[in-house]
Amino acid sequence: MSDKTPETTPEPSAKSGPEAGTDKLTIDNMYLCGSQFTRVSLKNSRFEDAHFMGARFEDVNMTGMQVENANLTDVRFHNVNMSGVKISYANLAGLEIADVNLEGMKINGILVTDLLAKWQGN
Repeated sequence: MSDKTPETTPEPSAKSGPEAGTDKLTIDNMYLCGSQFTRVSLKNSRFEDAHFMGARFEDVNMTGMQVENANLTDVRFHNVNMSGVKISYANLAGLEIADVNLEGMKINGILVTDLLAKWQGN
């Protein structure tokens, strides 16, 4: 990160009045460690060179979210809907999946339910 002064720049709103979601905020080189955001819409927001170590996302809608070039070591997903998710070029070493619905899940084009049925049949 650069040594420039942290800055926040509100962008003018196309709408007038105190409606939620009418202002945009650009934050550069700012440390917001320990911050809490409740009932906040970050729809179409972009995070670059951001650090979320130890962050907690609870009761969030991440439909259509894209995660690229991310380190998800020791991340925990609990009670999540991951239907339609595609994972490619990923290191899944040590990945554990338990108590999940695997219907339609494929690994390299092979249904996981078929693999498990064959393995359990042996």
